Amino acid sequence: MKNLNLPKNLFLKLKKYKDMRYGENPHQKSAFYLTDSSPGYEQLAGIELSHNNLGDANHAWRLVLEFSEPTVAIIKHGNPSGIASRDDLKEAYQLAYAADCVSAFGGIIAVNRSPTLEMVQATKGVFYELIVAPDFDTNVLEALKKRSSRLRVIKAKKPPRQLEFTRIFNGYLVQTPDDILESFGDWKVVTGSKPNNTKIKDLEFAWKVVKHVRSNAIVVVKDKVMVGMGTGQPNRVNSVKLALNQAKELAKSAVLASDAFFPFPDNIQLAAEAGISVILQPGGSINDSKVIAEAKKHKMTMIFTGVRHFKH
Repeated sequence: MKNLNLPKNLFLKLKKYKDMRYGENPHQKSAFYLTDSSPGYEQLAGIELSHNNLGDANHAWRLVLEFSEPTVAIIKHGNPSGIASRDDLKEAYQLAYAADCVSAFGGIIAVNRSPTLEMVQATKGVFYELIVAPDFDTNVLEALKKRSSRLRVIKAKKPPRQLEFTRIFNGYLVQTPDDILESFGDWKVVTGSKPNNTKIKDLEFAWKVVKHVRSNAIVVVKDKVMVGMGTGQPNRVNSVKLALNQAKELAKSAVLASDAFFPFPDNIQLAAEAGISVILQPGGSINDSKVIAEAKKHKMTMIFTGVRHFKH
């Protein structure tokens, strides 16, 4: 992995690539600037891209690139409303859509493979703003154009590792990307039995997804499908409630992942009542012993990753 450093002095040289119609809102101006000659994507069809389209497409694209298996994600306002991994892209899309068919309306589809014609046909009847993938076969592209002349079709490249910038006060916060490599072998089972291979795959899937969800982030995963998601709440227990409410009966025997530690046992009690079998979290709370005891009380497996994945 390319090593990125934070130099004493940073000099930004940006060239305007294109003006956008407006920013996040119509009263704001916006433009897309580049550090080199390539924007990293090519628009193949559809109407002009907006400021928000590009931002959401970037979030969606980076999410599906986390996965080596064929994966389809649906993104809405920077968060995944559904994501699934399957060899059959049509099935992956259908599972991602079924996870939250209400939020999918007006969302963005991201695929880490060239979409199949069958997958595209399965999207019929649902309004999407954009679809992004590494490539599109001619027949698939024509089908997308016929489906809607407005649908933006984006062919994207894998982005390079780059420093991340956030404008604050009279300067910038600069950080390296959150792309640490992790797997089950790096984690610690703190209570309960070691999960079977199916559960381990679900845990690794959930951990890749949760770092792309706005904090406080909770995801519920079953059979490599995100069936519940809680995001952006000022307290973690509300995010747990949102994720479990979305998952409903699918929470039984599913795994639950949290982007940061659980501060209190009440989160664990809610997960246990919903039937969650394994909880994945970083650990590190002053109440870890109480949280572990609650999981043990309900005969749940809890795993500490030792790594936090806030996304603000």
